[in-house]
Amino acid sequence: MMQVIIKVFLFIFGSVIGSFLNVCIFRLPRSGTLTLDAFKDIKVNNEKLWDELFKHKFIDEEGVIQLKFKQLSHAHKLHLSTEFKSQQTQIYHILRQLCALSINNPKRSFCPNCKKQIFWYDNIPLLSYLILGAKCRECRQHIPFRYFMVELITACVFVVLYIFFGFSAKFFIYTALTCALIVSTFVDFDFQIIPDEITLGGLVIGLIVSFIFPQIHNVNTHFSGLIQSGLGLLVGGGSIFLIGEFGKIIFKKESMGGGDVKFLAMIGSILGWQYALLIFFVAPFFGAVVGITMKLRKGVETIPYGPYLSIAAFLVILWGKEFLRWFMHSS
Repeated sequence: MMQVIIKVFLFIFGSVIGSFLNVCIFRLPRSGTLTLDAFKDIKVNNEKLWDELFKHKFIDEEGVIQLKFKQLSHAHKLHLSTEFKSQQTQIYHILRQLCALSINNPKRSFCPNCKKQIFWYDNIPLLSYLILGAKCRECRQHIPFRYFMVELITACVFVVLYIFFGFSAKFFIYTALTCALIVSTFVDFDFQIIPDEITLGGLVIGLIVSFIFPQIHNVNTHFSGLIQSGLGLLVGGGSIFLIGEFGKIIFKKESMGGGDVKFLAMIGSILGWQYALLIFFVAPFFGAVVGITMKLRKGVETIPYGPYLSIAAFLVILWGKEFLRWFMHSS
């Protein structure tokens, strides 16, 4: 009976964490960065406006809002071309909101469409989505199914990892890592970037955690844990970097982004070099199947690789030992 209570509690707690992950997924890539859909609520040619803002050096090539804009005190100081003059104030305020947007600002969640704050009773994980019929209470705009899916996936992850590891150091470390994988996956799908806050921050945390809890690498001393973490970092990041350089030579274009390099380096710093290498070989199977399907159906040219690294990493967390044992016996 106690095990059932623990699992129910973890499911509920996991869904709450999933709700927070939704905030991270929405805000991290938009914090201080312009996206083409930022002006969807006003009648402008987004691509022309992007070029206009870039020309004035208010944003860089990747859409990061520059200091030149942040120093402006009024909308009229934008000095945009005639085509955008009538909506200059709206454009200014949208850019200002993006500058201020962060994980903890604003404090309350808001509807991306009508910008109204969401009250607590409309923000209950899983239940509110169903009760509201997947629509904002204020503007009736459809709420993407993804919000529900992220909460459900995170809730299930907490239960599954408890079943595999109990309340051990591995449970807490792997749940934190999997949360980072979830955020990275959905951000990469939308923007084809993996935030440095996750990769670089996670990399440092991986080294620290490996030193404090060397048992996650199945070694006994703190120094050995740090060595395993460092090797995982190098093997994870190095393998993706080398395949990316090889792809440049063969295909004459970038095949792996720097975000993917940092991402597997971060994963390797927590899981160690053997698991990092295993992820490197497992991920392409998922990437190939989904990639070919997307290209055939939609003609998509660029396919994010982070999600497939995430899937492979989670499978390795659960069954890494079995994968390695099978590989050793079959070789």
